[in-house]
Amino acid sequence: MSTSAASRWEAPEPVEPPSLDRLRAVGDVLVERTGIRVAGWAALVIGVVALVAGLLLGWVELKVVGSVAILMVGIALLFTIGRPRFDVRLLLADRSVVVGTPSGGELSVRNVAASRHLGSRLDLPIALDVASFSIPMLGSGEHISQRFSVPTSKRGVVRIGPAESVAGDPFALTGRQTRWTGMAELFVHPATVALPGRQSGFVHDLEGHASPHLSAADMNFHALRPYAPGDDRRHVHWRSTARTGALMVRQFEESRMSRVVVSLDTGRLAWLDDDEFELGVSCAGSVAVQTLLGESPLAMLTSTETLPALTPARALDQLSSVGTAAGGGVVDLVYTTRRREPGASVAVFITGSVASMAEVRRSGALFDVDTRVVGIRVEEGSDLRVRTVGNVSVVQVGALTDLPRAMRRAME
Repeated sequence: MSTSAASRWEAPEPVEPPSLDRLRAVGDVLVERTGIRVAGWAALVIGVVALVAGLLLGWVELKVVGSVAILMVGIALLFTIGRPRFDVRLLLADRSVVVGTPSGGELSVRNVAASRHLGSRLDLPIALDVASFSIPMLGSGEHISQRFSVPTSKRGVVRIGPAESVAGDPFALTGRQTRWTGMAELFVHPATVALPGRQSGFVHDLEGHASPHLSAADMNFHALRPYAPGDDRRHVHWRSTARTGALMVRQFEESRMSRVVVSLDTGRLAWLDDDEFELGVSCAGSVAVQTLLGESPLAMLTSTETLPALTPARALDQLSSVGTAAGGGVVDLVYTTRRREPGASVAVFITGSVASMAEVRRSGALFDVDTRVVGIRVEEGSDLRVRTVGNVSVVQVGALTDLPRAMRRAME
């Protein structure tokens, strides 16, 4: 081979073997089009091979086995003839519940076909389980309702559905699935407690403080100025207008609300066990809900992400799916909080019992001196402790019921 020919030669691209997902997709298409499942295809192949081998070898036994296998698949296909026509409604009793509160829903099935439905099975995935309902014979227009319960013993987001009807033989050789509903979600919120509001001194400056910026409508009166197009006529000062002969309106100083940041340590190394972490999530949810009920701007963070929290329900929805991840540590949590929310005037951070009270206090001191800081150390079964040095308060709680008293003492 010449040098030029060798330089032009390129190695063929490697042939990528079919992935498992691709094989599953092909299998799903075959089942959908033919109605024969994997077990049915296996029985059919075995039957054909046995029948051919029996004919070639003259073995009666192989002929019988092959014929019976092929006949079974043929009979099983009769169960897949026709498709039901249903109107299926999936209704949940609640959109969200507190962890441990019983909840459930209802599955309503109506036969909208002109002919009688002879019966089938309907499967409804609930979390990691599948609830199967037997649909009896239904005449045209008849309906049946089936109730089901949803597990709520653990905080999280429970996905329910989609509901699918299954038509096939009793031996699962064949079958056709028809999807009737979408997927619904039930948010299982963490347990929370009511905390003292702003009138009790929870946060000193939640009423807002005046700033040098001027506003057309606020609480603190600043001065009078001539009317400009677009001004609210409710703010016209009629006495000054009568005296000067020109419309005069009130001008106000803009009030700014304290911005509160609540950050939760989601590092796996920060918590002793799952129960301790659940208590930390409940503490974060309690502070977030009270802040939003007090109509204060809130930022809710974890060690890795920012959680949208515009309403109490939305904040608890976000906390429903929070879990631990690798790493963690109270110092990293504080640095992350400072980087994401440098303008926060009140910072509340929650960590586990791996960090000592002294470590939590030193981490809280990393915030600016004009930031009111509350560090919550969670240790199940421990005594309530509150230590305040300067602008930093360190709180230790052993139960969720200790949190209101702890926050009241911390914000005095």
